[in-house]
Amino acid sequence: MKNIIFKKLGTIMLALLIGVSVFSLFPTVTKAETVNVTWSDGSLSRTISSWNYTEIANKGKSSGKWYWEISTNSTQAAIGITNSDKSKITRYFGYNGENFLYNPSALGYSYGSSFGPNDVISIALDLDNDTLTYYKNGVSQGISRYKPSQVANTVYPSVTRLDLSVPLVAKANFGASDFKYPIPEGFLPYQDSGKPTTPDPSTTPDPSTTPDPSTTPDPSDTNGSSQPTGDRAILTVTMDNGFDKEFDLSKKELNAFIAWYDAKDAGRGASFFAIDKHNNNKGPFSNRKDYVIFNKILTFEVSEYSTK
Repeated sequence: MKNIIFKKLGTIMLALLIGVSVFSLFPTVTKAETVNVTWSDGSLSRTISSWNYTEIANKGKSSGKWYWEISTNSTQAAIGITNSDKSKITRYFGYNGENFLYNPSALGYSYGSSFGPNDVISIALDLDNDTLTYYKNGVSQGISRYKPSQVANTVYPSVTRLDLSVPLVAKANFGASDFKYPIPEGFLPYQDSGKPTTPDPSTTPDPSTTPDPSTTPDPSDTNGSSQPTGDRAILTVTMDNGFDKEFDLSKKELNAFIAWYDAKDAGRGASFFAIDKHNNNKGPFSNRKDYVIFNKILTFEVSEYSTK
C-alpha cells in the first residue's frame, strides 16, 4: 500500500506531475462555472420583518435541472418559486403541508408533510420537463401538480413569511457549501451556471510547448508520486471544520479528482467536484454523489492498494 498526503502548498509539484495537458486528459472535470446566488439582499440568511413578504433569490433560471435547500425558524413559512415581480408564485406551506398556486387566483391542495424549525426543505426544479418536487429532510413529497411554466418562463427561489408577529429567518444553500441531503440524479446545484468553462487564453497550452506524448502523464499510467500505483485508492479529504470524508475510488476517479484540484488551485474550473459514493449508496437511490467544495479542503490523503 502506498500513502500520500497532499496540502494546498504542495500543489505546485502536483501541477508539474500532472502536466499542462490537464484539459485534454480530463475534459469534463471543470465542466461548469458557478455564479454567486444569494437572497436579494446579498445574504444566505435572510430575516423577513414584514408579514406576507416574499423574499426571492437574486438569480432566476429558465432552463435546466436545479437543486437547493432552505430551512426556516417557523412553521409559518411558505417555500417555492416565483416570477421576478412576485405576482405569480407556487409554494409549499409549513404549517399544513399544502401546495398553493397564485396565478393570480389562489388554488391549493393537500400536498405533503408539515415542516418547521428542525427541518430542511429541498427543492428539485426541472425546467426541462416542467416539474417541481419538494423534499422534507431528504424524503420526496412528490411532484407538485403545479408546473413552473404556470409561474413564468424564468423563475426564482422564494420564501414567504406567514407569521403575524414573529420575523421569519430563512437560510438558503444554493450550492456554496455541502448540501445536507443528496442531489437527485441529473440535477445541479442552483448556483451552477450550467455553462462550460473556457480556459483563460494565457493559461491554455500552446501546441508548440505541449509536452511530448511520451512524457505527458496519462490517466491510466501509474508513474509519478501523484498517480496511483495500485488498482484503487482510499481518498480521505479533511475539511476545514476538521471532519474527514472518505471515498474508495478507482484509479481513473482518483486521477480526475487530482486533476480538478490542481486546476482549481491554479484558478481554473468549478469550485466543487462530484464524487460517486458507490457502495455507500444507502437508501432508495439509484445514485449518490458527494459535492466537495474546493475552498473547504484542508488536506487530502491518498492510500493506494491493489485488488490483485
